[in-house]
Amino acid sequence: MQDPSRPATGYPAPPYFQPNGGQAPPSGAAYPYAAPPPYPQPQYYNPNSSRTRFTRSFVRTFFATIICLFVIFGTIVFITWLVLRPTLPRVRLESLSLSNLSANGQSLSGTWQAGFLVRNENKKMSITYQVIRSSIFYKSTYLSEAQLPPFKQETKNETALNATFSAVNTYVEKRIVDDMNGDKARGSIPFDVQVLASTSFRSGAWRLRTRVLKVLCRNALIGISSNGGTSGRLSGGAKDCQVWT
Repeated sequence: MQDPSRPATGYPAPPYFQPNGGQAPPSGAAYPYAAPPPYPQPQYYNPNSSRTRFTRSFVRTFFATIICLFVIFGTIVFITWLVLRPTLPRVRLESLSLSNLSANGQSLSGTWQAGFLVRNENKKMSITYQVIRSSIFYKSTYLSEAQLPPFKQETKNETALNATFSAVNTYVEKRIVDDMNGDKARGSIPFDVQVLASTSFRSGAWRLRTRVLKVLCRNALIGISSNGGTSGRLSGGAKDCQVWT
């Protein structure tokens, strides 16, 4: 009789079950065991991203504010300009005289005296003339200049100005001397008188920027005797001058 404590022998071992006949599973076939869940990918945190967004927002707000301020300021200036509407002064050449004229060879001598009347046409703005310089020309050729004193004009105000020009043996081209003597022989010599002034318009506390006022009195004829005359005066009466800035 067989001892029960000994293992049984003589029986074949149970066969090991291999799926698919022991062959490798085909490509794409599901694995018999469930795949583990995917491991979550770590997310990168940039500590400067919030600071960058804040900087961009601040820059956009800053520039938008600056643009709005410029628009508001420009609108205020434009409305003020429409209300005040500064008008350029009116300038008239009241008198022009010449004495001691001498034009020989390439030398010119003479003394000119000019009188201007300046009128401020504005009803709400005063005008300040700070630096005033006047010059006299013959056919675009510079002859002499004079410095005039500064002054201020209130609204609807008139101011008389006088300027004296002097040339002593001033060099000029021979053709200029010949042309001047030719005009003298015909009884009158034309001159152009120019005025440049640094001006500013003001109404109460409102002051516009300083501008250079330009005045040109063209073709002011001085009648002079053709028979050895050396002096003469403005002929044809006072002349209105061109004014611009």
